[in-house]
Amino acid sequence: MRKLIYMMAALLTLAACGKKPDNKTELTLEQQLCGEWHSTSLSIEADIYISFAEDKTFEMYQQITEGAHRLYRGTWNLEETLLTGKYNDGEDWAAAYDIAIEGDVLTLTSVNDAAEKSVYKKTAIPEEVENGCAVVVKSTAAL
Repeated sequence: MRKLIYMMAALLTLAACGKKPDNKTELTLEQQLCGEWHSTSLSIEADIYISFAEDKTFEMYQQITEGAHRLYRGTWNLEETLLTGKYNDGEDWAAAYDIAIEGDVLTLTSVNDAAEKSVYKKTAIPEEVENGCAVVVKSTAAL
């Protein structure tokens, strides 16, 4: 009888321990932002890839007219949902952006003009864009 009680206690203990805790840790907005993005909808005629790194640097590959993408580098900052940035020469971005991320879609809305809305999809930057870009040197900072 004792054996049966011990076996039941062991089975109950195993059953209780067998459940895995829910480890779905929600990522912060900053963690979700880090990665590579490609424009899907812009307020201007352009093709843009942008990479936000964990060290708060960015690389933006921008093609406004025909030809190669141009590479711009700098730093970014996120305070709550407000995204700001500076190019390597210290020049601020033309606007700050209110950001929203839903799954793999990033929406940037200019705080200067709410009608200026850009939508990006999380997408790896193609090698031909990275290797074929014209580097824009906006400063003497190490690129």
